[in-house]
Amino acid sequence: FYLKPNRDLHTLSGFDLIRERQALGVDLARFAGASVLCELVMRVAPREVDGGLFDFLVAALDELLEAPEQRARAVAAARTWQLVTLLGFAPAVAACVDCGRPAEPDRPARFDLAAGGLRCHRCPSVGRYVAPEEVRRLVTLASGDPSIDPSPAHLALLADFIRWHAAEGSRIRSLDFLAAPMP
Repeated sequence: FYLKPNRDLHTLSGFDLIRERQALGVDLARFAGASVLCELVMRVAPREVDGGLFDFLVAALDELLEAPEQRARAVAAARTWQLVTLLGFAPAVAACVDCGRPAEPDRPARFDLAAGGLRCHRCPSVGRYVAPEEVRRLVTLASGDPSIDPSPAHLALLADFIRWHAAEGSRIRSLDFLAAPMP
């Protein structure tokens, strides 16, 4: 690397590849997951250097690379929720955004996009209805645990949450790709 003072363009004379991740492109779910993570970082992350964010992205891509094919979507969804949290847009899923009661994964709830989280069944019916199995899925994946598969409804909720809170109304196109049925 040759630094040229007072210039915006510098010269890179060579580099060594430490880890190649071409295998992410072999499987559509892995590719979609990697695309979501990278697009989110490119569109939402601050311009300043953030070593923690970079380390998280590298670790998430490595985890996607090493995950069994049938777990790739779950890993992608869990790491996307974690990335959203790391970027400062954490969803409120541990407790009701209205009354603060702990989440009840065996009860239906509502997800209030404007408030940024779950409303329990006792609070006003504001937001999208979330069935009990989807509440469990949301609590699990948003905590960063990829042990449960994301449903199409869950991925749609993730996309809407990101559009509302992190992407200033813009679509993250790779999320649509991740949510699409894969052959």
